[in-house]
Amino acid sequence: MVPLPPAQAGDNSTADLTGVIRARRLKTWRRRLTAIGIVAALIALVAVAWFSPLLSLQKVQVSGSRLLNTDKISNFVLDDQGGRPLPQVRPGNVEDAVLKEFPKAEAASVHYAGPRALKIEITDRTPVIAIRSESGYRLYDSEAVDLGTVDTAPKKLTVLSGGGHQPDRETVSAVIRFMGELRPELRRQLVTIEAKDAMSLKGRLDTGKQKATVVFGDSSDSSLKMRTAAQLAAEGRTEIDVSVPSVPVTD
Repeated sequence: MVPLPPAQAGDNSTADLTGVIRARRLKTWRRRLTAIGIVAALIALVAVAWFSPLLSLQKVQVSGSRLLNTDKISNFVLDDQGGRPLPQVRPGNVEDAVLKEFPKAEAASVHYAGPRALKIEITDRTPVIAIRSESGYRLYDSEAVDLGTVDTAPKKLTVLSGGGHQPDRETVSAVIRFMGELRPELRRQLVTIEAKDAMSLKGRLDTGKQKATVVFGDSSDSSLKMRTAAQLAAEGRTEIDVSVPSVPVTD
């Protein structure tokens, strides 16, 4: 028998296949080692950022509020979170803490603003009623949250009068329920509202073209009552009773 020739590089011999397999394995391991190195480097960077005092919270910028002292909000957050590395500061937790501490804020949007700063945008609660008192006008929103006292009632905000006496809490709550159910455009048309008690609400309607005195009765069906009153005022009625909105009474 004739012996087989020895394996040589460059042909399709077993030696060539072995070399190709080794090269592929080496290339695969290099890729794996590179990927492992990148992951390890990222983990190290995250660990450094997580604990590094160089990224500690030092500044809080607060904007957007007219009802709150923004410096007090900033100081509150710094007292609670100041000095903590920024990656450990969770915006959601800060938002919850701010809303709990400052109930006049309806919303608080917290964002990172650099390696050592936070930015907080405050959305104030919207007043729906101003109650006249000796010290000014106390504002309330639709959830009966006390928004503080101002010297002058904001323009186009309904003012509550107690008809010569200070309304009690039940009456105030009834008025707030009534106002809170109205769309803003209807709410603006009600210039003043008077309440001797929770069952005796009446007000002064001004649509810009028509004016009327309206008896509402209790706080139920406020939107329907206001729409009915506005329609009757547009027809020239100046004395309107919509305490039973399905059967309104006019002058």
